[in-house]
Amino acid sequence: MTLPQHDAIYADHADYYQRGPYARYMTDRKLVGRAPVAMFAAEQPDGHFPDPALPNLLLYRARKGAREARFDWGAGRWRGTWRRDDLTLVPAGAASDVTLSDRHGFLGICLPVAMFATPDDPMGQATVDRFGSLYAAPFRDRLVGELCDTLWREGGDDGLGCGLFADSALQLLTDRLRHLAVASAPRPKSVTLSRRTLLRLDEAIRARLHERITVADLAAISGHSPSHFTAIFKRATGRTPYRHIMSMRIERAEDLIAARSGQGLADIALDCGFSSQSHMTAVFRAMTGRTPGQSG
Repeated sequence: MTLPQHDAIYADHADYYQRGPYARYMTDRKLVGRAPVAMFAAEQPDGHFPDPALPNLLLYRARKGAREARFDWGAGRWRGTWRRDDLTLVPAGAASDVTLSDRHGFLGICLPVAMFATPDDPMGQATVDRFGSLYAAPFRDRLVGELCDTLWREGGDDGLGCGLFADSALQLLTDRLRHLAVASAPRPKSVTLSRRTLLRLDEAIRARLHERITVADLAAISGHSPSHFTAIFKRATGRTPYRHIMSMRIERAEDLIAARSGQGLADIALDCGFSSQSHMTAVFRAMTGRTPGQSG
């Protein structure tokens, strides 16, 4: 079954169901909280049910699901089984398109965007724009489900008489949705350096151990900016680029001391990129606990 859209302006989804083409499917409508927030219950046959874009977020809680459901409200198409107690969140300002294979029933809560306002986001829009993971597909959460049922029981014709309790429950509901959105958001991939890149860096360092080597030089080889290179290099190796270079210089110095017993330490220090013998001695002592003369 497909029903036509109306050109009338509706305050929210509850108003659309009450006055629009789905009026005969609404079974009850309530207001809750001092604002108040509109809630409604509906039972519909199988069919195709497009809704217009409306200013509120719509939180569905399935009371009777469907074996096959197709949802699309601008966050990507989803297809699957819509189970009893599944929760579905429709973005504010998004036209929705729903097709269900069976007779179904649900509870809807019309959540104003302003309810998600924070000191950093006084209008609430930036916050709800980050709910993409909740818009993409039905989800389940016991606390959200219990809050939906509690608010429905406490609601009335005018939303009065339960103001403080209902407002607290609504605040808890919005806080929980924020938490779920953060928890379910895809984690950004941790940037690191591949083994191949680390080998290239070591080859470049060995070739230039006798020269001055900067972080910018190594960052250019890795393909990352100097500002990010130190952090990702340490994550990959466990030490900073400076300490890694010094370790490689110490290794080279130890090899040369063992191989060139007649060569002075000052010359070996310069060959390994230390500014002087005293510099090499200080680095040796700091990193190995011994002096170059104790090597070999």
